[in-house]
Amino acid sequence: MPAKKYEVDEAHEDAAVAWARRKETIRGALKLFRVLLDAARRHAEWVEARHGIGGAHLWVLWELGQSPGMRAVDLAKNMAVHRQTVENLVRELQEKGLVRVEAAAQSPIHFLTSDGQSIADASPEYGQGVLKAALERLPDSALGQVVDSMRALSECLPFREDRAALKPLADILRASAHEPTRQAHAGHRQANLEN
Repeated sequence: MPAKKYEVDEAHEDAAVAWARRKETIRGALKLFRVLLDAARRHAEWVEARHGIGGAHLWVLWELGQSPGMRAVDLAKNMAVHRQTVENLVRELQEKGLVRVEAAAQSPIHFLTSDGQSIADASPEYGQGVLKAALERLPDSALGQVVDSMRALSECLPFREDRAALKPLADILRASAHEPTRQAHAGHRQANLEN
């Protein structure tokens, strides 16, 4: 009989160790997500302080510095955002005198002004954003693992909004971007109180 009791304790201990390891792994993953988001936030603050524009604006300048004469649709594809978002960014950059737009047969094409080129040249390594720059440094196998793991994680998320995939990260991190969610929750709480 004592041997049987020992086997039960060993199985229980193995399960407890496995659970403890899983909890530690989850805590480690949460910490890494915080580091990633903090790096993106710090980069956006650095861009704002240094150039007076947002991180997405700098990315437009960086893209146009790499490939002058791009159309909005091409910029949107490279940046993985909505075309309308790019058109708004370009318009704001044009108002600041950093981008010029020329008419073309299919759709307008975009070029940097000398001031826009100066900003793009001043931030060559992280002009596309720190997360994209980091992803580009990964070997193909690691990049594939990241995408597969993030896809699996996103499929488990409550409050998942697939449209967020095409928004600039700064818009997602900005507190005002969360206002509609807060208002919806407040309305839901109020409706529950009234029932």
